[in-house]
Amino acid sequence: MTENAEGMPADPLDTDRVRDFLLSNPDFVREDAELFALLAQRDAGDGVIDLGAAARGKLLAELRQLKSLNASIVETARANLATQSQIHMAVLALLETDSLTALDRKISSRLTGALGVDVCRVLIEGHAPLPAGESILGAAEGFVGEVLGNKVERLGPVNPAIAHALYGQQGARVKSEAIVRLDFNGHDGLMALAARDPAMFEAGQGTELLNFLARSVERMVTRWLHAS
Repeated sequence: MTENAEGMPADPLDTDRVRDFLLSNPDFVREDAELFALLAQRDAGDGVIDLGAAARGKLLAELRQLKSLNASIVETARANLATQSQIHMAVLALLETDSLTALDRKISSRLTGALGVDVCRVLIEGHAPLPAGESILGAAEGFVGEVLGNKVERLGPVNPAIAHALYGQQGARVKSEAIVRLDFNGHDGLMALAARDPAMFEAGQGTELLNFLARSVERMVTRWLHAS
């Protein structure tokens, strides 16, 4: 092959060989950042595939997907922080109570309002510590096993067969529930939260905050049971 005065090959470029090479090495252009950038800046003519436009379209689609994912992550983080703050504030309010009766009332009012649920029940097998309790109630022996089986917790749709036993008249209205097994000085028990919103509690949701709340209530109730 001879060269001209500028040192460039004088023979015409073998386009078929170039084409064969690119077909055999499809990543050649993409991996050459400088060449890829030059091609992306060129305007395509009639009958020419615009690699730059295709690349830009792909990058834009990936960018939109990443932005959507980022927005979803940020929104989830904000919701989790809001829920965490609500539960922490509710627990602090419960800690201010000076009797089991006051705790019972705060669970039925302050706690349900803070969490956005319709009803909260704390049930203790074989022990009814408050004659006129609103939220802290007694239950028959074996009731916790009937509700949870061998599970420690359960989230999902309300079981209509035991809804009335758990929530009283509210049982006919609530659609989703979160239930955690508790232990009150050897007495089996549970904490149940229920809402009319069927999507409020669903299987697969994180339960760290729910368990923190349940264990906090468990310790507060146990303290007053021991005091009495």
